[in-house]
Amino acid sequence: MDARPVVSFCATNLNSVDRLPGSLASIERIGEELGLAYEVVVADGPSEDGARGFLEEQVRRNPRFHLVTHSARNRGYGRRRAFEASRGRTIVPFDTSLAYEPEYGGLLESYISLGTDRMLFSEVCALSRNSIDAVGGWRDLIGGEDIDLYSRIVRQYGVIAWPTAAPGSQSARLSSVARQLRYVRGSRWRQLRRVYAVQRDQMIGCDFRVSDLLLFNSAKPATTRLALWFFFTACAIGAHLRGIPPIRAEKNNYLIFREALLRSLQSEEYRKLHWAGPPPQLLLTDDEIRYLARASSLWSELGKEVERYVGRKD
Repeated sequence: MDARPVVSFCATNLNSVDRLPGSLASIERIGEELGLAYEVVVADGPSEDGARGFLEEQVRRNPRFHLVTHSARNRGYGRRRAFEASRGRTIVPFDTSLAYEPEYGGLLESYISLGTDRMLFSEVCALSRNSIDAVGGWRDLIGGEDIDLYSRIVRQYGVIAWPTAAPGSQSARLSSVARQLRYVRGSRWRQLRRVYAVQRDQMIGCDFRVSDLLLFNSAKPATTRLALWFFFTACAIGAHLRGIPPIRAEKNNYLIFREALLRSLQSEEYRKLHWAGPPPQLLLTDDEIRYLARASSLWSELGKEVERYVGRKD
């Protein structure tokens, strides 16, 4: 048995074979830059594009690489399976459709040296195994699975936020909807079903009401908002019937997480990391900014000061 890794890079995968090689290569570069024992664990769902064969080849060539196979098209389930197969004290979730810059290895090294159970939020996030176990881990949500978990962790343990706004960053490059649709093969009907399932589960993970989603879309024309009301109402009914109840607190989970990031930036906790990366800035879409301006008490409290921490996503 090889030495127990300090860091486990964990991902779920489905139909990302064109981006998968670049993503895994970037994770290896981060691991080498990190300079600590690490492993890479990928849980692959029923990929239909050759990704499974590529991942099996990685197992044969790289002793640090581990593959979990399953038949579910479910991001939360895949993330949980990868986590359960991992052994590191620090868990770094990543997206197999994205490539990451190697300098995040230095950020992870600084974070690990703090010995904290607080979450690291950046282009590359990190969580302690202890915090994931304590709050119950990922649930079987197709969408919203990360907010569902991260909001629980920041409530109990807190967060150190160093969001990056570089042009090549994840937050500036690829929307969550675009990543979800990459997993779909086949007809337009299959794509629509996936969009519905993602939105339904996001309502659970974020504890959104229909009114929240309409507030996100408040700038759209009235006819579009009416159509969205029917769609969101159908998603809300589906969420109620889903059998996975939302985790409720004093605010919805999206607000809890975003406000935790803003508080962390306001307190400048990122300075403890002594990282030579770009200045922290949280990139948000215009819809998110409009929503937070009306729904977040912290956003209102900060007023113009919020512009120090937040940038607009194209």
